[in-house]
Amino acid sequence: MILSADPLHWTMAALTGAAWSGLTVRTLIRARRAGQVAATGPGGLLIGYASQSGSSEALARAAAAASPGARLLSLDQIGVADLAGTAQAQFYISTTGDGDAPDNATMFLARVMAGCPELGGLSYAILALGDRHYPRFCGFAHRLDHWLRACGATPRFPLTEVDRDQPTALATWRARMGETTNTGAPVSAAAPGRWRLAARHHLNPGSPGGPLWHLVLEPEGPLPAWRAGDIAEITIPSPEGPVRRDYSLASLPASGRAELILREVISEDGRPGTGSHWLCRQLGEGGAIDLSIRANPGFHAGDDAMPMLLIGNGSGLAGLLAHLRHRAALKASGPVWLIHGERSPDHDAVFAEELSGYLASGGLARLDRSFSRGGGGPRYVQQILRDSAAAVRAHVAAGGGIWICGRREGMATDVQQALEEVLGKDETARLMTERRLRRDIY
Repeated sequence: MILSADPLHWTMAALTGAAWSGLTVRTLIRARRAGQVAATGPGGLLIGYASQSGSSEALARAAAAASPGARLLSLDQIGVADLAGTAQAQFYISTTGDGDAPDNATMFLARVMAGCPELGGLSYAILALGDRHYPRFCGFAHRLDHWLRACGATPRFPLTEVDRDQPTALATWRARMGETTNTGAPVSAAAPGRWRLAARHHLNPGSPGGPLWHLVLEPEGPLPAWRAGDIAEITIPSPEGPVRRDYSLASLPASGRAELILREVISEDGRPGTGSHWLCRQLGEGGAIDLSIRANPGFHAGDDAMPMLLIGNGSGLAGLLAHLRHRAALKASGPVWLIHGERSPDHDAVFAEELSGYLASGGLARLDRSFSRGGGGPRYVQQILRDSAAAVRAHVAAGGGIWICGRREGMATDVQQALEEVLGKDETARLMTERRLRRDIY
């Protein structure tokens, strides 16, 4: 997905349209945050997206900004009437996990794709973003494509698959869009900013789990803006060429730096992970990093008065810590409850001093830590949810939201199951539809 180093920015460059002349990626991101997207009546262009970490949504918003009058909706906002009353549609579709729909497409999958309405008047194109490391590459996008065809809709051209490391796929999309829309030159992509590694700390020496590292990065140029929940895209050098890795930001711009929490990855055969090994072991202090920041609205917070339940494990603390730091800096905000899981209570109680300070100051109303290899036997975050079922239900009844950050395998899946047990499946689905259940999972 990269031209030189940054796949998202290269993707932006690959999207075509004469109206893109003079726009930059940063302009499009600002328009995206401000919601500067026009609506259109029936029969116009519909741009839909399904996005877990913000990439597909950013692309869809960029396309909408280049198409005056286009209607921009997440899949969960699209109904049968929207599709049946539309002549043309573009879909920017990510697949999460092993062929699964992103969170903002689950209701569309359950309610709209459960039937097969007549869509003979619809012409559509799909850009599918995925990762070939997963067996069901772009699985949800293919499922959407098959469903649209079965309902009588006509593809303008075959679904375009984009692997995160294959720039040629974006060239195909650009060519196809140009052939079918007679559009002009692509937007010029903004280059990633240059940052320096200011500090790196091993957080859990002696842990029975993988090493956790805290990285502090400082920009060489102007500090960009971001919000709690946003993502750092880092270009990693490798023998096969530059690759991109995404990391949840643990800090806020007010600190003047970007902080990351990384798990050093070592595969079963002993090979180190490309991104984590370079950042945690190879990059020297003061070394240069190409970094850009991607908005991730699916993991943003809304009203600062809303009670927050933050749930995560391991390096997932990064995305939660940014929210906690934001709330702690406010003079008045809703209460925050943090549940975090790790391996050993003796070695993995990371950021203990900072979290204790928030408890003392009232910035954190409740803290629960679970350890899978503690002296009293294994304990996991999902067990805390079950043991605290009454408190979880009270939190939701008070209008609270839930944010989950961490690994999909194990933690996120088990937490989802626990929430459905504690709250019921219908209530859990309602929270997701209302954007009161948000996930940043990987």
